Amino acid sequence: MAPSPHTVPSLPMKDNMPLPSKRFSLANWLPDQPGGDDLIQSLKNCVVVSSQQRIRLVKVAVTGLTETLGLYPTASDKTSLAREMVQMFPAVKDTTPGLEGHEHFYNNGSGFLEYKLKNSRMSLPQDKKKRKRRSRQELEVAAKSAKTVVAEDEEEPITPGDQEKVDWMRYSPPTGDNQKKHRDLFIDTFSFRRKIINGSPTITDVLCQFPRLQDMPELINLEFQLLYPDQCDNFISRWGRMKEQIILAGEGNASVLVQIQKFQPDDNRDLCALTALAFALHKSVVQVRGTSTSSSRENSLLFLVQSIPEGTDVEAAAKAKKPVYQQPFLLALGPARRPVQYFAVLDKVAVPCGTSLITAIDRLFKCHFVFNVHYSSALLHFWHFIAAFIYEVLDPHTVKPIIRSFASSVRAVEL
Repeated sequence: MAPSPHTVPSLPMKDNMPLPSKRFSLANWLPDQPGGDDLIQSLKNCVVVSSQQRIRLVKVAVTGLTETLGLYPTASDKTSLAREMVQMFPAVKDTTPGLEGHEHFYNNGSGFLEYKLKNSRMSLPQDKKKRKRRSRQELEVAAKSAKTVVAEDEEEPITPGDQEKVDWMRYSPPTGDNQKKHRDLFIDTFSFRRKIINGSPTITDVLCQFPRLQDMPELINLEFQLLYPDQCDNFISRWGRMKEQIILAGEGNASVLVQIQKFQPDDNRDLCALTALAFALHKSVVQVRGTSTSSSRENSLLFLVQSIPEGTDVEAAAKAKKPVYQQPFLLALGPARRPVQYFAVLDKVAVPCGTSLITAIDRLFKCHFVFNVHYSSALLHFWHFIAAFIYEVLDPHTVKPIIRSFASSVRAVEL
């Protein structure tokens, strides 16, 4: 019998209903993996997560994700996994203010999950790889850069008397009688000086035009204060507590722990903490004169501080530095663990930085902003941590996940 014109013929269920979409569940996957129960217990029982624990968690999570959804899961799948990870294990949460907590694992095309997926896809044939698209974050950075260029063109005009004031400072060596006048004129000519320095001259050129930055190095602090009036003293005021948190957080990393154990109880705790920070945030591949090269943790420290014996001609040592050390670093005069004086090497000029390591690091950091120069590539993560989480002159949301992850571990340490 023919069907009624008002009757819709039924179709087989497999054709009539869409296939259920796959979804990866870490909670279901992890217990069945080798060592999964141990990893679950270690993460649930810890307060400060070690880098080894995090790496292991990311590895097993990505393995399950790719076996379930392939090497190109959607952004939604990766975001769901990242959220599930911090829900299962609150200790791994990114505690950077203003974030939900999962962003270091995945957010807008970046994060630990994305890095691991990219490495997993390295062995794919070229025709199997999908075309890379710029992430939302990259597009926002590009837009911000374009706005910055426009803003720089709208700077206030320079007053006619600025050059006269600069010339007076340049040709009038500082004495006890005129130092206040130098400081006053230095403040008056701030806009004039920034316009010149933002034109990207070399540090040597800047010091030639503004020599008081060398023989009155306290002006470096003053310049930074004019740039960041509310953040100038943050490092000095916060470091005393944070250094112990950095050391304790670093002990969760095997490579860092080895370095920490080399320090004796009466050794410099500031140097111990800075070493721990540099090792914990080591950048293994760096750019040297436009060429990518590997860098060990030990070598990266040489981009921060180099020791020379007492009695060494500091000016000669600065001029004889190796070409690879292009960015500012410290020369420490005296024993490696107990130097008696520090100098910042800027190009091939030595600028006094006092007798305290922390005062010297404070001045070295500020030199990057005062002279408008990049950080050393080998210490990029190290300086970004200090800029974002101590000085607070860098938006912490913009730094790499590994930096935010370590900062979360530091905050989790209770003294």
